[in-house]
Amino acid sequence: MRAAIDRLGALAGLDTREEVEKTIWSSPAGKRRIAKRLAGLLPSHRTYVEPFAGSAAVLFAKEPAAIEAINDFDADIAKAYRLIQKADDAFLAKLRSRSWKGDKTTFLKLYDADPASDVDWLYKFLYVTHFSYGKLRGRSFSPVAQGVEASTVERVAQHAPRLKRVKVYDGDYEKVVRKYDAKDTAFFLDPPYAGYDANVGEKRFDEARFLKVLKDLRGKWLLTYGIRGTLPKALVEAGFTVKRIRTPRTIRSMRGVGGSSVLTQILASNYEPTAKAFDGLSSDDVQIDTWDGQPEDEFRITGRVLKAEERGEQRFVLGVVLEPETVDAQEDIYSAEEVRKVAHRFLEEFRGLGLMHQVPVNGQVKIVESYLALDDMRIGEEDVKKGTWLLGVHVLSDALWAKIKAGDFTGFSIGGSARRVPEPAGEGAA
Repeated sequence: MRAAIDRLGALAGLDTREEVEKTIWSSPAGKRRIAKRLAGLLPSHRTYVEPFAGSAAVLFAKEPAAIEAINDFDADIAKAYRLIQKADDAFLAKLRSRSWKGDKTTFLKLYDADPASDVDWLYKFLYVTHFSYGKLRGRSFSPVAQGVEASTVERVAQHAPRLKRVKVYDGDYEKVVRKYDAKDTAFFLDPPYAGYDANVGEKRFDEARFLKVLKDLRGKWLLTYGIRGTLPKALVEAGFTVKRIRTPRTIRSMRGVGGSSVLTQILASNYEPTAKAFDGLSSDDVQIDTWDGQPEDEFRITGRVLKAEERGEQRFVLGVVLEPETVDAQEDIYSAEEVRKVAHRFLEEFRGLGLMHQVPVNGQVKIVESYLALDDMRIGEEDVKKGTWLLGVHVLSDALWAKIKAGDFTGFSIGGSARRVPEPAGEGAA
């Protein structure tokens, strides 16, 4: 068996995380880019509900319904929406008087602050969200945000009127779903994606429970979800309409951020959207097709460090990323041509580095070399096969360099997803 690397999800140790700038703030796997088109897939309805609001991109993209409700398990998100609902001119003026320029000192001070007023609380929430790494409100300031002016207050002013009549809840999604479920209700569902590492509740998300809720609903629902976990296949087996969509990842436009250029998700519903509606979703930058529910195997392949040395003030690490015709931990083999394609795609579309496939370190490590061995060679005490992909980096972080020298990190590792396909007969498939 060979792994068909047609959709490599993460390279050189970095799990891709979708992050899209949308509406008032951002959220992982955000729908700003396709929100209007998703709204076009919704059936006619009197009541509209988003049980996993996040940044509520579809709500802001659609026409108001007679009754509307949004919910988020994160109480801070719900509180922010409630404060924005009642933001009058005086409230907005106070927000505008605050500094909205990215600054690490300001960021850390706000992160540790205990706001005394609603204005101060919302300022902290919006500032930390906008300037934190990944925009996930963590304590890590995004280094590329230093000196960048945010237009957050103007987005608040723009979207506040749309929220005036919307009911805002915080807590478990099922309570809100049951409250509003009716034949004339439309739900847009974008829950945490099981199997991903976006830190938005995916580890506690119960797919079996969620599937049961979906089966019980009288209203019509439209769902976007990742391709990992057990839910996608279960939706196909349950007879729901399931499509696969591929959209550009807006995160790649952010300075200093690597990752896949394409995000693959499923689009499911308990009704059949019209062909015209699907035509409105598909475009040059959004591909949609049928999906058979077959999962794509997750894989991680670890190479080896060939040298770690100091060159004057520069600390250099050279290592193998991927070798051709070598059996990996998943008992897969990659041809020299597959290795070449992956290495080239990494430079063209990814350029992201991370620790243990989780913690991005783009500001601590700089890629300075990426090449394929033109012939069999020897580097130090190691033999390198022709066609091997090698990566060289400068390590800027003292702490990271100390771990490398101590042997805590011994190689580059790529990870992603691929569909397994049998080799044609006669090629010696295992």
